[in-house]
Formats: sequence, C-alpha cells, structure tokens
Amino acid sequence: MSTLSSSTLTPRTFTYEKRVYLKDTNAVGNVYFAKYFEWQGEAREDFLRRAVPNHMELFSLGIKMITVNAWLKYEHEVRLFDEILIEISTVSLKKMSMELGFKYINKFTNEIIAIGGQKLAFANHANALIPIPSSIRAGARTCLIERGSKFWNIEITKIYADSRQVEEFEDKIKTTK
Repeated sequence: MSTLSSSTLTPRTFTYEKRVYLKDTNAVGNVYFAKYFEWQGEAREDFLRRAVPNHMELFSLGIKMITVNAWLKYEHEVRLFDEILIEISTVSLKKMSMELGFKYINKFTNEIIAIGGQKLAFANHANALIPIPSSIRAGARTCLIERGSKFWNIEITKIYADSRQVEEFEDKIKTTK
C-alpha cells in the first residue's frame, strides 16, 4: 500500500508500506542489508507510478531513469513480520538530476530504522543525458522539501549526520542556485 500524505507539521511525503517476510531475512533472522536497496527501488517505482501518471509513456519513448548513486545508513534491525513505512521526499531538484531521501520507519513504534538517498538522472534513447522530463519534475515537486525550512534543516541534518557532510551538502546547494 502506498499513499501521498501531508500534514501541517511536515511537507508532503510519499509513503510506501512494506511487511517483512521470511524471504527478506537471513540466517540470523534479521533483514539482509541488500533488501533495503530493493525496497528503496520498489518505493521509488511506486512513487513514480502514483505521482507521474504518464511515466510508462515516457519510458516507452526510450527515456531511461539512471541511478547515479544510492546509499543507506542503518539505525535499527528489522525482523520477520515487522511492518515498515518508507517515506520519500525530494531533497534536491536540478535541471539534469534529482535526489530522493528515504526514511524507513517502524510502523508501530515510529522508530527510525534507516535513512537513505538516491541521485537520479535521465537519458534519451541514444543514452545521452537529458533534462528531467517535465512530468517527472512535476511529480517530484509534490514531495519537495523547501530549502531553508525548519523541516529541511532537521531532515538534512539527520540524513547527513556527519557535520562535514552537511557543510559539503550546503556548499553543493549554493553552487546549484
């Protein structure tokens, strides 16, 4: 199940729900690390399905979505039958690329399980990089965290916990304005 949600306390986020099954766990009984990346991809694809109604038309025209990089920081273990919410926010939207932030939350305890991100770019049928298609840009804006907002500062600090990374990220923002 997935939803686009909003509240007065946070900007709009896209939420993807996931239940952990035996196939997701390892011999120790917790979730194998690679599954988080698989779930990140599932959540991203469901976000596109919901926020960009014509995404299949774009892909049938030969437009490709490229994952430039993806990362995760693990906070807590996840086990069999745990239910998690994966919240997606757009943390950066440039002409040629966008970054999505992912927050994995235990549905019942509200504990943050992991945080992560993906930088995406797009290419045409000849594999040449192109600007983000307008419908994808519009869909990404539905979950955009406003730069400088209180929520932006809190989320970015959580995502880039090392202060050096925060400074580098802020410098990157300044150069893209």
